Amino acid sequence: MDNETIKETGRPGSGKSGLFGRTGEGLPAPAGIRVRSVRFIYALLAGGYFVCILLQVFFAGLGLFVDSGELQLHRTFANYFEFASILMVLLSFFGRIRGGLRWYGLILFALTALQHLTVLQFTGALRALHTVDALLLFGISLHLAKRSWPWLGAAVRRRC
Repeated sequence: MDNETIKETGRPGSGKSGLFGRTGEGLPAPAGIRVRSVRFIYALLAGGYFVCILLQVFFAGLGLFVDSGELQLHRTFANYFEFASILMVLLSFFGRIRGGLRWYGLILFALTALQHLTVLQFTGALRALHTVDALLLFGISLHLAKRSWPWLGAAVRRRC
């Protein structure tokens, strides 16, 4: 079996079965428009969530280093984007998104809930977990944005 057949079909010896189903030429059939659209929206949400985390850090810096009155913006801004992570989990089922990209959205939601708990319920040194949790939110949202970024480019290339 030559490498070209493996590269075209995704598995040796199949000859006719593509990555997304049967095709006449042995090449993978493209993903449906629904799957591409859902993945595009997922990637937008992942990138947007990452930008919101960056803004949260900026707002915290404003409140700590410029004017303590600005901290109110940091307190309320998370309420505007925290449920995007749940939407990402739901979209992952419709967009056939598997593995970590499916479940990291749920982890983002749990970590965001922990952010609220560290401020409202924790006392003493445990409140410092707020900053550690923010680093986790930053890292996971960056990972999701980077991994889903190609879906944004694929949608743009198809329209040209």
